Amino acid sequence: MKKRTSKLFHGLMALLLVVSVFLPALRLNGVVSAAEKTESEYTLTTEPTINTNRLVDHAKYGEGKFYLKTTYAFPDNVTLNNGDFMVYHVPNEFKIEVDSTTDLKAPNGDTIATLTTEKATNTAKITVTNEEYFKKFNENKQIVASFTVVWADHVEKNKEYEINIPGAGVYHLTRIVPDVDPTGFTKWGVQDSDDPNYVNWRIRVNRYAKSYTGVNIQDTIPDGQVLASEITGYYFPDWENGYGRTKLDSAHVQVTDKNHFSITPNGDGTLDHKGLFILYRTRLTKPVDQVTKRVLNNVSVTTNEEAQPIDFEGFAPITTTDGIGGGAKSDEVAIEVTKKLEGKALEKDAFSFQLLDDKGNVLQTVKNDENGKVKFEAIKYKEAGTFKYTIKEVNDNKPGYTYDANVLKATVTVEDVLGEKLASVKFEDSKKEFTNTYAAKEAKLQLEAKKVLNGKAIEAGQFEFELKENGAVLHTVSNDANGKIQFPELKFTQEETRTFTISEKAGDVAGVEYDPNAYEVKVVVKDNGQGQLVATPDTKNITFTNVYKAKPAKPIIITATKVLNGKELEADKYEFELKEKESDKVVATAKNAADGTVTFKEIEFATAGDYTYTITEKAGSEKGVTYDTAKHEVKVKVTDNGQGQLEAAVTGDNPTFTNTYKAATTSATITATKVLEGKALEAGKYEFELKEGDKVIGTATNAADGTVTFEDITYTAAGNHTYTITEKAGSEKGVTYDTAKHEVKVAVTDNGAGQLVATVTDNNPTFTNTYKAASAKATITAKKVLNGKALEAGKYEFELKEGEKVVATATNAADGTVTFEDITYTAAGDHTYTITEKAGSEAGVTYDESTHKVTVKVTDNGAGQLVATATNNNPTFTNTYKAAETKATITATKVLEGKALEAGKYEFELKEGDKVVATAKNAADGTVTFEDIKYAAAGNHTYTISEKAGSEAGVTYDTAKHEVKVAVTDNGQGQLVATVTDNNPTFTNTYKAASTTVNITAKKVLEGKALEAGKYEFELKEGNKVIGTATNAADGTVAFEAIKYAAAGEHTYTISEKAGSEAGVTYDKSTHNVTVNVTDNGAGQLVATVTDNNPTFTNTYVASSTQVTFTAKKVLNGDKELVKDQFKFELKEGDKVIGTATNAADGTVTFTAIEYKEAGEHTYTITEVKGNDENIKYDENSYKVTVTVTDNGAGKLVTTVTGNNPTITNTYTAPSEEKPKEDPKGEQPKRDLPNTGGADFTVFSTILGLVLAALAGLVYRAKKVD
Repeated sequence: MKKRTSKLFHGLMALLLVVSVFLPALRLNGVVSAAEKTESEYTLTTEPTINTNRLVDHAKYGEGKFYLKTTYAFPDNVTLNNGDFMVYHVPNEFKIEVDSTTDLKAPNGDTIATLTTEKATNTAKITVTNEEYFKKFNENKQIVASFTVVWADHVEKNKEYEINIPGAGVYHLTRIVPDVDPTGFTKWGVQDSDDPNYVNWRIRVNRYAKSYTGVNIQDTIPDGQVLASEITGYYFPDWENGYGRTKLDSAHVQVTDKNHFSITPNGDGTLDHKGLFILYRTRLTKPVDQVTKRVLNNVSVTTNEEAQPIDFEGFAPITTTDGIGGGAKSDEVAIEVTKKLEGKALEKDAFSFQLLDDKGNVLQTVKNDENGKVKFEAIKYKEAGTFKYTIKEVNDNKPGYTYDANVLKATVTVEDVLGEKLASVKFEDSKKEFTNTYAAKEAKLQLEAKKVLNGKAIEAGQFEFELKENGAVLHTVSNDANGKIQFPELKFTQEETRTFTISEKAGDVAGVEYDPNAYEVKVVVKDNGQGQLVATPDTKNITFTNVYKAKPAKPIIITATKVLNGKELEADKYEFELKEKESDKVVATAKNAADGTVTFKEIEFATAGDYTYTITEKAGSEKGVTYDTAKHEVKVKVTDNGQGQLEAAVTGDNPTFTNTYKAATTSATITATKVLEGKALEAGKYEFELKEGDKVIGTATNAADGTVTFEDITYTAAGNHTYTITEKAGSEKGVTYDTAKHEVKVAVTDNGAGQLVATVTDNNPTFTNTYKAASAKATITAKKVLNGKALEAGKYEFELKEGEKVVATATNAADGTVTFEDITYTAAGDHTYTITEKAGSEAGVTYDESTHKVTVKVTDNGAGQLVATATNNNPTFTNTYKAAETKATITATKVLEGKALEAGKYEFELKEGDKVVATAKNAADGTVTFEDIKYAAAGNHTYTISEKAGSEAGVTYDTAKHEVKVAVTDNGQGQLVATVTDNNPTFTNTYKAASTTVNITAKKVLEGKALEAGKYEFELKEGNKVIGTATNAADGTVAFEAIKYAAAGEHTYTISEKAGSEAGVTYDKSTHNVTVNVTDNGAGQLVATVTDNNPTFTNTYVASSTQVTFTAKKVLNGDKELVKDQFKFELKEGDKVIGTATNAADGTVTFTAIEYKEAGEHTYTITEVKGNDENIKYDENSYKVTVTVTDNGAGKLVTTVTGNNPTITNTYTAPSEEKPKEDPKGEQPKRDLPNTGGADFTVFSTILGLVLAALAGLVYRAKKVD
């Protein structure tokens, strides 16, 4: 039986061993996010640099920023979905400085992921946000993310560390003291952690505390930054230790402008064994280079001891460029947020965004760009202060879009530093983005095709067709009676391209040849941008064609016959065409044999039907032959014998074509040449005769070029012909005619090739005529007019010029006529003359300075005479006598009482009668000047000046009308004179602004208990005068009665709380200043601006502590006396022992008192610590004591104790001499298994418990059997 027990034991141990094998799997079965990409799904490459320089193994580095450029490369078979992420674990020796979220871009500018850096976990998380981009560009997928780290705080200096940088490998790097500088002169900058628009700069001069004189420090802040703080610092005798430092005197700092300052140490340029540490900060005003991510700042130090200036360059790494340089100037802020669209690519101007002020007024509305940037126009700030804005997206309800209802809040802080307004913006939400989603409805498509059966009628259901995708059959359908093939509807739920194939299943219909083609249909599913997917197939007309066909008929041969009249027929001399009549298509060609037969090649017919052909002879070029142009029809009827065989029958075969041969006629062209000397020859001017013997056979006239061409003479037979050409005498004046006769011969011969040929000799003789015309004259005149007085003869002189040459002069007659001497012309031509009047000096006369052009055209009238024709002759020259006009300037004066007068503020009218002749506005000095009035004649004028009523708030307008008179007279010397009386009247307006009121408030805070209304009183004073009192409301608001202001000015008030005597309360003794600046807005209204309003007064309420002493009473029953310290007791709160005590001789048990400093409820237990006296039965009860601590509202904590001083009773039993009985078995309290925090361990505990229970039972059973 022992062996059996042993076997059972070993079996159970084996079972335990099996369980132990599977327990780790149970315990380690944690949850892994399905979205996290494992290292097997990508290749990580990291490029570590510091200040754009690659890290060098075994190098030493100071406190610069380390740049980690990480590249995640994914194989083509890895799919990236939105929400997938990778976590980069920064090595323990480095740390991330700032929590941030940055968009990551693809090379084409699309946003594809976000980079989130987290200080707490020292990780950089890359999350995919644009799965559509990776679907579109699946090959060579990459995500590149760059971020900065610095040395971790625990890394010791001057100690080399082995650092494993994920994606880059192992580097051995040493951290060194960053400012070990052999020159002792260093400058560096750090971007401000609270506001990235600022950089904190540090300059250390003379680190090793040498002695220098004549020290001058010149700092130049580059473009893109401005000075944004005071320049402070301290002198130090030893840089490494903090003793002996003295403050830099601000009087020794000279600020030239916002980009330059200088420091003269100690005022005299001495650094006597001391260095100088300088601190200031700048504000960035231009965007930072996104590649280098750093800004520069240089300084130069000159001393008497150094021959050359000590120049050293400082730079500041830029951790974040978010929002930096958004404004073009330091006093401007361009608020910018980001737009994201999930579900489709974001387009430019797709969404609108509003910028609202703190009152809800819309200031600007803009749209996003193609990269998702939403940039509002820069806002310029003139005053320092805090300005709050909200940004929200406009929901324009585009179909398919879900809009982001989130509202972003931004605060712009404007500071006045060294006279420069510096503005910066901060957002409550660091993400600064709106995210919309887009989802389009599914598309539906029904693919169709057409079935054609050639050769006989198609029947419904006769053929079957399959629709496949990727080789799998989706649907099988058959054609209807019309050949239509229609597949069931397909559905598409996303943008994609799918390829289907449609094919016909092969059948066995007799005589049918099946269509073997499979047609590929590519369906492109696209979003129409309006919330709807649209499925478009790349082909719509798919036709499957089957053919029923009988065997071809026996070939036939079509013939014709050729006849040639006039000469013998030769073989292959003429060509013929056989054409299909309907299409005019040539199906065969053939040439004649010597016997005239024409045979076309045989034709085969594969289809039944009626065929009509035409036979024609092709037109040739054989000279003398007239070709037969007839068209002969030949018909072929092809029939199906119903047994798969076609038969052909021919009608109209072997037509005859007849040609005729005859030689062609010829012709001759006889010409002559006409010459005219002395003038240009005109067409048709002279006539000529062509005679054969005495018979005139042709007449002709000359062309403009002198050619004379008779009509062609046609010859139908060979022979010789002699002709004479003469010019017919004319009567044209000035012309001498040519009387010569010229002979021309024509020989007509046959060339033996069916053609007559004419040869002409002595053709084209010349006839010459001569021409000469007589001279002509022209008389040129002008007319003189004098307005204003009588004209006298010979008073004015005129010149006649051709070009610059004076060809004649003349003076006027009393009647104004001006006649130049005649001009003679001997040749035809054009002449252009100018006539001008010579300027004189007659008083009061305005001379006519015009130049008149006269053209003389000399032409030959064709009748032997020149003719001169003048154009624009006899022009008129008009002089005027007239006195000169005058003008007057009318003015007024504007006075405004109550405020400064502005230019152009008031308008005035100048009237003559009821007609407004001019308007004018006032200048800044009050002058009102109307536009000058011109007078061309003597006379008297009366004007009125009045001011136009306006609507300017606070202004009372002057309604007076003032009269001004102008007398215009002639001075007798050709000049009018204007005299003005009562000029420059005064118009007076008055200005007074309306009053305004201000509500001054405060806020009451009471720490330690709830605040009650009216509990605390406050005073508002101007100087020492109390001008208002108020008490707090229940919510802490304190509102004084409104103050009314009737005049501009500045008022300074103090608010203080009146001291009270409330128990437990410490009163706020501070005094707060509130300034009210009352100004006139220039629009008739006083405006009050309150500074430092609503200060907070904080009182503190603390109730005094209290104590409780816990007691118990000890009773010992039995024949035994209770003695001091015999029993020990514990006081517990929960499981924690907070006090112990022992009993006194009288049984009292007193614990050390417990102090309470705040209200609350406490539950304690008093128990006796069990001793080891076997004759005493110890009291094992636990006695509950409750203490309730309350605040009595009068500065005192009060306790209420329940269950104190319980009686704890033990019983003593004297020992007996009888043999003690065996103690009964007692059960120990069950103890819970420890909870390790893993749900899987519950499984482990259950299995282990079952196994142990089984083991115990089997062992017990085995023992029992034994």
